[in-house]
Amino acid sequence: MNERLAIPNLGNYTVALASAVTSLGIEAWWSTSTNAHAMELGKAAAPESLCLPFKAHLGHFIEADNAGVENALMVNSVGTCRLRYYRGMIEEILRDMGRSIRVWGLGFDGIKPPLIRHFDPPAIPFVRAVLLAIEKIKVVDTLEINTAYTRAREVHVGETSALMERCLRELAGINTPKEVKRYHREIAARFQQIEIRQDVRPLKIGLIGEVSVLRDKLLNQNLEQTMGHMGIEITNFFLLGAELGNIFGIRVGNKKHTRKELAKVAKPYLECSVGGHAMDSVAHTIFCADQGYDAMVHVCPSGCMPEISVRPILRRISEEKDIPVLYLSFDEHTSPVGVVTRLEAFVDILRQRRRRTVHVDFAGG
Repeated sequence: MNERLAIPNLGNYTVALASAVTSLGIEAWWSTSTNAHAMELGKAAAPESLCLPFKAHLGHFIEADNAGVENALMVNSVGTCRLRYYRGMIEEILRDMGRSIRVWGLGFDGIKPPLIRHFDPPAIPFVRAVLLAIEKIKVVDTLEINTAYTRAREVHVGETSALMERCLRELAGINTPKEVKRYHREIAARFQQIEIRQDVRPLKIGLIGEVSVLRDKLLNQNLEQTMGHMGIEITNFFLLGAELGNIFGIRVGNKKHTRKELAKVAKPYLECSVGGHAMDSVAHTIFCADQGYDAMVHVCPSGCMPEISVRPILRRISEEKDIPVLYLSFDEHTSPVGVVTRLEAFVDILRQRRRRTVHVDFAGG
């Protein structure tokens, strides 16, 4: 029986990561979002002071251990974000609980990370697996962009979300890069079949902040769908293809500003790195203000040091560049009703703000 590997949730991109693992003969244990049971397990086992993503990862791995999964993958970090310590902390908690699952990191201790050394895949199958994952990441990027555009304009609410889920299921079953590329070319036409309102110009809002909350639907309480059904076109500034292209200096998915370009844009407001994607949040807010976005929504786990530390900077940008910013923090006590109420109030203000300058019909309004 093949060893199994639990993959941390990275939203829809988990489909691509799971395919790469499976193509190497390793059984992937995964889902596209944390489930409620895993979240409860994580909350019970983790120190209360730790952030929501930590508890989600821990609960996911406990659930995997209960299912007999032998291994788990945990992303690492560098710099000041506490994520750099999370793999070790999670492994210690699991050991104290008597759990046997081993948590591997994508470390920085050599050419081969420890996880790759453990499974030791042959070179050619490994390269094929990486290429398969890259092609699927590109597809997910395209699905995300098309979904955001169509959902804000759809005549029949929910039709876009249903198509997105259907495409993800189909994508999960495709096993070669060539077939993935062929599937990729069909996506735009499928979304064009959804009936949309042509007479509206939706509010356009940038979504920035901490990656786990940006991408895990349980952690952000399905924020993108909620806003889309309000008639808002979202730009989520964490697209994994673009992110990998930025990190490795290669073209993967949609073009994104390089890290150097983002740092240059953010420098008048943020001169040094504070960890995580906080610098990205500052730079993208500046870009969106210059590009005429209606507003930004900044999301993060409660107590997230990098993102919390730049909120005063975002307020300054908001004032100086006249772009409203809504701040949403999430922990296990955050009320879904409260989040929706704040969003509705924010959207009402944005619509009134736009009506003062131009007369237009709003989707969802």
